[in-house]
Amino acid sequence: MAIGVGLRIGRIVSTAVVASNEPGTPDPVVIARDTVLHIDHDGNSQLGGSTRTIDEARTLSGFLSRVGDPGGIAASDGRVYRAEDAMATAVHCLLNECHPLPTFGGMDRDTHPGYTATYPSHWDPSRVSVLRAALDYAELRHVDLVSDAQGAATWYASEISETPGLLIGVYHVDDAGSTVTLVRSGVPAGKAFRVAAKGAPSPAAQLATALGAFGWMPHNLDAVVVMGDGLIARDRSHIQDIANSLATKLMVRSLVGPGPEQTAALGAAILATGFTPAREKKARIGLPPSYDRTDVLTGGFARLREGESDSEEDLPVAIAATTDSHPDGESSTGGSSVPEMVDEAQEALSGANIPAPPVGPKVSAATYALAGIGALIVVILVLAFML
Repeated sequence: MAIGVGLRIGRIVSTAVVASNEPGTPDPVVIARDTVLHIDHDGNSQLGGSTRTIDEARTLSGFLSRVGDPGGIAASDGRVYRAEDAMATAVHCLLNECHPLPTFGGMDRDTHPGYTATYPSHWDPSRVSVLRAALDYAELRHVDLVSDAQGAATWYASEISETPGLLIGVYHVDDAGSTVTLVRSGVPAGKAFRVAAKGAPSPAAQLATALGAFGWMPHNLDAVVVMGDGLIARDRSHIQDIANSLATKLMVRSLVGPGPEQTAALGAAILATGFTPAREKKARIGLPPSYDRTDVLTGGFARLREGESDSEEDLPVAIAATTDSHPDGESSTGGSSVPEMVDEAQEALSGANIPAPPVGPKVSAATYALAGIGALIVVILVLAFML
């Protein structure tokens, strides 16, 4: 397909990207709106207030972090909505603003655009399923769903990487904490590693811990893409400092995606064009002309802060690993010597919650013992690398 539409409902800013990776086509078109639904007396909705033309009866915000919450979320007039339905409505509003689609890239009756939306990488499958059901109910079955990390990794694979299918780390910081996801060939390597903001280890320690859970080392990474979301993403220098610290401490290529809130939406648009990160060479879509201008907030910072302050609970440190095969990685002594990073990694590992494996054939005690020894060796290797 010639045209892809990428959608992302963020905590503060929501983004739609219309792009084509066909040679000679224009750079992506970006639409950014603050994540506030304006609802009129007849139930019609509009996302963002910069172009509001409806007779507003109520507003609704802060629904991203409440998806799957049976208590729902209250609008400004006290009316309660299901957060996942609000998400579907926001996606629908963004799609409406994308139409009519441009005709570049050879669009005709036999070539249909693709649509892909992203969700927070740390969501568990049940929350994703709830959102999927809400989209289907809202007649948005044609919109595919991928995680923010998959979108970011796809952007890197399409625009930056020289070799397809390599391991990419995605570090995503927001107002409630941070999420580390490892993506290989466009597919997350197990569940994301989520850390609450309060008392969090350094970004380098978080990434090293996530790598160690799979038996990987920093040199197994092709790069780390750093993203931001929420109020913290307003500080571009802070996001860049995180990327710089990762590059210095782990000696790995680290870069900030455009926006930095637009990275996942850009990647979603690339996926929607049919790009496959696992095997295709770069098919650049270019940078959108507005990639550094997402400050479109018209809902007011005070209300947005109030809506977000109690919408996301503090999340415990957790690692979920799989037993997928991974690149062979010998222990390395070529890392940075940062003693405080070792302490933070040990603290993160000591608090890690490794989910039990799925129920299956009975396993002997000796097998469990060997598995425990293997896990201990992985931890030792990670700490040895950082020393």
